[in-house]
Amino acid sequence: MTVHTASVPAPAAAPVRAARVASNETSGRALARAVAVETRKLVNTRIGPVLIAAAALLSGAFAGGRALFPTTGTDFGKLASMAVVPASMISMVLAVLLVAGEFSARTASVTLTLDPRRGRLVLAKSLTVLGLWVVATTLAVVAAALVMVVAPLITGVSMAWTFDVASLAVVAGNGAFLVLAGFAWALALRNAAAPIAFLLVWPTVAMLVGSISDTAARAMAFVAVDPLHELLPDAAVVGPLAVVVAAMVWIFAPGTVGTLRLLRDDL
Repeated sequence: MTVHTASVPAPAAAPVRAARVASNETSGRALARAVAVETRKLVNTRIGPVLIAAAALLSGAFAGGRALFPTTGTDFGKLASMAVVPASMISMVLAVLLVAGEFSARTASVTLTLDPRRGRLVLAKSLTVLGLWVVATTLAVVAAALVMVVAPLITGVSMAWTFDVASLAVVAGNGAFLVLAGFAWALALRNAAAPIAFLLVWPTVAMLVGSISDTAARAMAFVAVDPLHELLPDAAVVGPLAVVVAAMVWIFAPGTVGTLRLLRDDL
């Protein structure tokens, strides 16, 4: 007598994988929508376009001021570095306002009602401010290029289209560091005035304290808001360790505190 054994069907792995892929695509689209919403918040305000225009004008003014009084070492890299500085500062201000503005205007609860995934909201805001930094830095470099063309027509002195990649990358990286520091402290304090004032004043304070002695200069290197200079051999006071410590102080510690507050608190 032949015995027939019923075969057990294998688990349907394909539908599970398809569901995961669909879920990832849905999450990606939701994140993209959240980033688009946060980007509109930067533009659809009275202060946003004003600050963006100010960044463009100041970038041109900083680069133009250097180009009108050129020295033998003035080149495109020097002008671009000068132009990036005001763009980075104003990008930091916009990053702070993007985060803290919702708490001061008491609209954070509305935002979380529309998108209850608080972790995704933090990620969307961080991606938005990084995108802002990329755009601002690019426009600053373009402004420096325009100054390179126009300035010789006024001064009669031509400048070289040369630049040091490492130095320019450090200046741009310090801009990203400043923007993320503003974002993190605004998330932690839920206040716009304090992070903006402190981050704008702190470089001067650190410079004055660091001028007291070599020991003070080394100590200030660990809490600088432009620590990436420590990656340049000619400008380093402490070294790469200062970058790690400064990132913990200005970005990771306040960012973690602010994120945990947002995830746990009732708004």
